[in-house]
Amino acid sequence: MKMVKKIAIILGNVLLLAGIFTAFGFIKAEKKRDVVQELDLRVDHSEGSFFIDKETVAAQLRRSGWGNLVGMALDSLDLLAIEKAIYRNPFVDEVSAFIDVQGRLSVEVSQREPVLRVVNRHMESFYVDAEGRTMPTSANYAAAVMVASGNIDDRPAPGDTLRSQRLRDLFALNEYLRDNELYEALFVQLYVNGKGEFELVPRVGNHTVLIGDLSDLDEKMEKLLALYRDALDKEGWEEYRQVNLKFKDQVICKR
Repeated sequence: MKMVKKIAIILGNVLLLAGIFTAFGFIKAEKKRDVVQELDLRVDHSEGSFFIDKETVAAQLRRSGWGNLVGMALDSLDLLAIEKAIYRNPFVDEVSAFIDVQGRLSVEVSQREPVLRVVNRHMESFYVDAEGRTMPTSANYAAAVMVASGNIDDRPAPGDTLRSQRLRDLFALNEYLRDNELYEALFVQLYVNGKGEFELVPRVGNHTVLIGDLSDLDEKMEKLLALYRDALDKEGWEEYRQVNLKFKDQVICKR
């Protein structure tokens, strides 16, 4: 009986020690998760834009005082402040910062998508993005998008808004062309002439296509396609310097 009692005491002490060691291991693991273990920066390039990369985001964080994120105590980590620091980059569209149970800090960044490059009459250049907001150009990357030039006074505005009707019309015209693969392939430039009328510069030939304003665009483009199909293919793309579509039910070609 005494032997059984002694064995029970020994087993109890062993289980107690095992519990203590387990508790210490759990506390140590919990302590490890109290700090940032790893920083995972991701920049989405799926839309084909390369204005920023992981190094750009890391530099932005360092300039904002977040230089030593790995090892930082989790209770001193302000995810919203980290996101705001990255948002200061004018090429950033969306930012998401989160921490997982392993202590990994993940920062996912998407870029703004430029759809139009504007060169104003002062030879200043800026982009308009897919949301209809202005954004700056970059010395490191140039987006392959439509170019608008000519009689344009606009400059990038506070809040990235399109302040003038002319710039809003250029954006609308560009969106109209982008919505049709054929039109998007046909033209490489939008031009605002001295009268404030819109002209399209085709990819092939030395002519321009004068559409005037944005009214009746479907009809104007149908007339142009008919001309390309029935006349220019026979007479040659180099015969004319301008195709005028702005008058209803007629096409005027100038040599």
